[in-house]
Amino acid sequence: MRHTMIHPSRSTGNRTGRSRRRWGALVAAGALTVSLVACSSGDDAAAGDRTVDVQGHELVIPDHPDRIASIFNASTQPIIELGAADRLVAVQTMPAANVPPANRAAYEAVPNKVAYNTPAEKLVPFDPDLIFSFNGAEKGVNEELGKIAPVAVVQTHGDKRADWQDRTDTIGEILDVPDEAKELKEALTKRQKDISEKYADVLAANTVVFLDSYERGNVFAAGTESMVGDLFTPAGVRFAPSVSGRGGGSDNPGEFTASAEKLGDFLDADIILVGSNFDGGFNELQQALLDNPLLARSDKIKQPIGLATISSYAQANYMLDQLEKALTAAQQK
Repeated sequence: MRHTMIHPSRSTGNRTGRSRRRWGALVAAGALTVSLVACSSGDDAAAGDRTVDVQGHELVIPDHPDRIASIFNASTQPIIELGAADRLVAVQTMPAANVPPANRAAYEAVPNKVAYNTPAEKLVPFDPDLIFSFNGAEKGVNEELGKIAPVAVVQTHGDKRADWQDRTDTIGEILDVPDEAKELKEALTKRQKDISEKYADVLAANTVVFLDSYERGNVFAAGTESMVGDLFTPAGVRFAPSVSGRGGGSDNPGEFTASAEKLGDFLDADIILVGSNFDGGFNELQQALLDNPLLARSDKIKQPIGLATISSYAQANYMLDQLEKALTAAQQK
């Protein structure tokens, strides 16, 4: 069970300011070490701070961080939908169409946008008291960020890659709003159940595959053990045999990559869900995938579905909207 240990000081007037000055003093003294990023101990927490478990690593953070920098979308979107958009001072820059519509206005209102690999010193002017990063960052990045403020490293690579709901739960604990995260999860679970019941017949008669392209001449496919599978399987979706295995292994479970010539290997599904932005548009590589004769000449249902890397409940619900459109088309076919 995730735990949050809150330390005694409860004077709320300027505790965040005290914490920020404390971090600044530590940096100036050269006392901030790599352990800050991944294994800070609750025993070291100063008054007004608390220790949280960030997906298996303890981290000391300000009791109420109110100047948050999020350099990766996988943490930005949960922060927004957990009601803390007003605490964001900088976020990873993204095309507006790659932000779920439900979160777009709040994202665009964040005053500063930065590249996901931005140098740590570029964040200094924003004076963050907490930074969100990810375990796929380039070597040394998180350690450098840790010299500015405590760094919460969320798991986007490895065995926890597909568990985007756990990331949201973790961020809910960090923001001290676990009930909001629980409500989002319960609402999604109910919707998945409703879809499985409403479309039971068409789900039983059809299989699904998710296709995308991230490199010229290559095709990407996702299935049962991927993030997409984690979202759609509880809604009653059955994935095609070609994507029912482990695929990329522990780093990218349920994901498959092959040359475009092998596209036919992944067309054993009745419904083809195709990667897109959240306005239903396609980039150059996705359009090339759709134009591949193997897919273009197929009479299978093709439905834009959004990004394969799920970051939030807003995105999950958008993808379920698109899934319902595909299931409705299958009913009418």
